[in-house]
Amino acid sequence: MAALVLGGESVNQGVAGVGAIIRRVVSRMAREERQVLGLAVALPGLIDVQGIVRIAPNLGWHDADIGGDLAKALRDPGFPIQVDNDANLGALAEQRFGAHAGASDLVYLTGELGVGAGVILDGRLRRGGRGYSGEIGHVQLDPEGPVCRCGRRGCLEAMAGIGAVLRRDPSPAEIQIEIEEVVRLARAGDAGTLGTLGEVGRSLGRGVAILANLLNPEVVILGGYYVPLAPWLLPGVHEEVGSRVIAAEAGGLQVVASTLGYDAAALGGAARVLDSVDSGRLPGGLSRIP
Repeated sequence: MAALVLGGESVNQGVAGVGAIIRRVVSRMAREERQVLGLAVALPGLIDVQGIVRIAPNLGWHDADIGGDLAKALRDPGFPIQVDNDANLGALAEQRFGAHAGASDLVYLTGELGVGAGVILDGRLRRGGRGYSGEIGHVQLDPEGPVCRCGRRGCLEAMAGIGAVLRRDPSPAEIQIEIEEVVRLARAGDAGTLGTLGEVGRSLGRGVAILANLLNPEVVILGGYYVPLAPWLLPGVHEEVGSRVIAAEAGGLQVVASTLGYDAAALGGAARVLDSVDSGRLPGGLSRIP
């Protein structure tokens, strides 16, 4: 598994960065006489069933064939390349490896630059008709709210994403350091920080309540940068869920922080590659997302 944080790069720059990592990994594995079974790339945004990135607002990408471009950059590497939404892969990882492994109905919420949902119902990942399901981050909570990167106002992402925690849109390189500072201030009891986290938690809870009323999952799992912030976000989330979910006792819903941390999407990508091998699709070309 390998990770590359993207932000502000063009499609060509992103492909070049991922390609450089993959070439190093392939070279090392060849020296160790091991074989690469496949490559899975996790990205935020609308990714169709063919793996084409139709729109990724937080990356500024449109209609990008990342899998095809990577295959060309790697000179047809001989193993399948799959491109999928990061929330979908996070949900697969949670279902297989997380604290709620085996749950038939769960939702995984990314807490990265954006807010997306990976939805598993009746034991299966649900992609929707064209692969665009799970865009909970762009459900409008407040028509007079802050402007979202998608151009609309008051989206869940604008009100409960990491940008709302930091009160600005940070660069990907800065997020980790700034989140650590937020955690430090929260632990120290800083009133302004605690107020912001409470407000963000309540906004996030409104989004989770929508998911609960619509899908009735067993568990909603907060991932990414939500994990270190969970002690201060979850009280507001639980408060809103308790008051907004129509079913008694919130329909049995649990809302928890991921135990997989920042590796969830990478683990889900590995699981997808292994599933492809198990189904008989051995290395040898691009693979369509089933």
